Amino acid sequence: MEMKDVVKTQVLLVDDPAKDGRIDFAGFIDAYRRDFGGKDQPNLPARSTVKVAGLLNPGWLVEVEVTAGAPE
Repeated sequence: MEMKDVVKTQVLLVDDPAKDGRIDFAGFIDAYRRDFGGKDQPNLPARSTVKVAGLLNPGWLVEVEVTAGAPE
């Protein structure tokens, strides 16, 4: 499967100590746009983005779950 097959993403963000304890939503969007909505991959999958208190790995600031569908 390829990035063009992604139909939905669920994003979990935690506070970034380098951003005075706020989530880095702008940084996330910059990274997201590298893979979606550009010239090479114009599709924008459905997305939900949620701020959470923490993730399994305490060093992580973002976790992304991806759902993809392949054409028959």
